[in-house]
Amino acid sequence: PLTRRLPLRPGRGARKSELEPLRQSGCHASRAAADARGRAGHRSAAASNLSGLSLQEAQQILNVSKLNPEEVQKNYEHLFKVNDKSVGGSFYLQSKVVRAKERLDEELKIQAQEDREKGQKPHT
Repeated sequence: PLTRRLPLRPGRGARKSELEPLRQSGCHASRAAADARGRAGHRSAAASNLSGLSLQEAQQILNVSKLNPEEVQKNYEHLFKVNDKSVGGSFYLQSKVVRAKERLDEELKIQAQEDREKGQKPHT
């Protein structure tokens, strides 16, 4: 978060020249944070972009705290059934459940791939 206060003139906003250093520092900070996440973070971020849901949102929708494939599947099946339109459920909520399951499945796939990559690297 930016803690620097800008001097503003009454009745006018900040000048473009006053905002440029702050904009640049924000870009560098977000780029540095992305670099710090590493490859796994990039894969996970890409999965979030494709599904439209963050990992946390998907976990909240399916009510799972840890990525356990059995728990994800069990909660998915239950929530999918109770939100079926034929039993008075909501198609919108059912579609959110499907998207959450897809997002968590993608994250599980990413984790499995990382585990395989770790196992293939020679120990030095």
